[in-house]
Amino acid sequence: MGGGKRSEGKQSRENVWESKRPKSDSHPLATENPAFDDYYKGIFSSQEWDAFVQVLRTPLPAAFRINSTSRFCADIRSQLENDFVHSLQAEVVQEDDTEAIMPLPWYPENLAWHLKFSRKQLRKNRTLGRFHEFLKLENEIGNITRQEAVSMVPPLFLDVHSNHFVLDMCAAPGSKTFQLLEILHKSTKVGCLPVGMVIANDLDIQRCNLLIHQTKRMCTANLIVTNHEAQHFPGCLLNRNHDKMEQDQQDSLLFDRVLCDVPCSGDGTLRKAPDLWRKWNTGTGNGLHNLQVLIAMRGASLLKVGGRMIYSTCSMNPIENEAVVAEVLRRCGGSIELVDVSSVLPQLIRRPGLKRWKVCDKGKWFVSCNDVPKFSRNVVLPSMFPNGGSYKEVLSNCNVSIRDDIITDGANKNSDDIQAAEDPVIHEFTEEVSDFPLERCMRLVPHDQNTGAFFIAVLQKVSTLREIQVNTRKKVGKHVVTANEGNEDPQKLQLHVKKWISRKPKIPAM
Repeated sequence: MGGGKRSEGKQSRENVWESKRPKSDSHPLATENPAFDDYYKGIFSSQEWDAFVQVLRTPLPAAFRINSTSRFCADIRSQLENDFVHSLQAEVVQEDDTEAIMPLPWYPENLAWHLKFSRKQLRKNRTLGRFHEFLKLENEIGNITRQEAVSMVPPLFLDVHSNHFVLDMCAAPGSKTFQLLEILHKSTKVGCLPVGMVIANDLDIQRCNLLIHQTKRMCTANLIVTNHEAQHFPGCLLNRNHDKMEQDQQDSLLFDRVLCDVPCSGDGTLRKAPDLWRKWNTGTGNGLHNLQVLIAMRGASLLKVGGRMIYSTCSMNPIENEAVVAEVLRRCGGSIELVDVSSVLPQLIRRPGLKRWKVCDKGKWFVSCNDVPKFSRNVVLPSMFPNGGSYKEVLSNCNVSIRDDIITDGANKNSDDIQAAEDPVIHEFTEEVSDFPLERCMRLVPHDQNTGAFFIAVLQKVSTLREIQVNTRKKVGKHVVTANEGNEDPQKLQLHVKKWISRKPKIPAM
């Protein structure tokens, strides 16, 4: 895979689904987690809880998408509609009335298809052999892309045109990047190449290699792959005058569209990655929240006025979803707005975003930053709550008298006073409701359409981002990280880089 030779006698890398497990049921793969249940019972109603968990414990059906720019697109679609729809239904004994293969009703032009079978079943079931070989061959040459159904949704809401410059901030493994390139080329006039392009970025160099392997099937020149931290994605310069190189006019490149599909806890993928059941805990989502905010803010700063950005995750956790969107709207102060796309793709079953939620840390629930004890404030951030806030405001507005030695790191602390400051029974706090129109966000849940779970928010930039003064800082070693980091202007970022280079000690010539 990486160009090196495989050691003699060693097996290829183990496949999760094909791993050898004991045939007995003495040690089955766990598909339950009490902490998961306690957390999400506050989000899903008791009436639908059983249906939700039951679907989560079943394998995820396979799905794929036909490349709309392939010259064989119509032939492949016709073969699916007139051959495989009937042959698979006849060959496979159905336990219910569900069709073996069917087009996704919400995807345009019957170009995306949904199977009743999981990827493991496709490989193991002999009656599906011909269809499985068809999928492998067409995927290898780029005529189709095997992709989870809900993962296909974000690019459809981005409204990409052939002249757009698109930034995919966290692009690997590349299925959404491939989809963006398809849309870019399809919106171009016949016989012409797109004026726009896609810049696909990922932090991990190995995942960048996977991204290149995925997208090279497209055979396009309108793609650049970069390897940067998304929250520190550098500013780019655009040459306006190509004829006279000595008089080039260089402008900052701002993007027409930004896809911000951030790293997340991934509990929306439990059906295809059941090992996540035993690993799941609230700390993962809480720990990623601040990074997600910084990536989204950097994306907003690189977006043109009038441009559109998608923020998405494959998580169901409001701390990674609605809380991040609310914090971005809060920091941008009216420069970014949530777009109502409820009338787009009407056959896609979606749920509105949440406007209220609680924060959990190590089994303790908090409804406001007012009731977070001091020792938890490095983990539970004010931005995680519906109405945000800050801990300085908490100290100044708190109705309870707290002694100085309790809020400092001094050794002389009274345990009774600490208990009084932390006990939520003593402090009656009202559950917060966000002032932002978070119901415009979309939640795709597994038991609505037999899919994985996904969160999507469509944001539009209506004016330039204002300068935000932030006093709260968190020191990490010698580096100081501000709460507004990731919102730098591209030109200012380049000036910072130049200053940093000028301060670097010169390396003596060898």
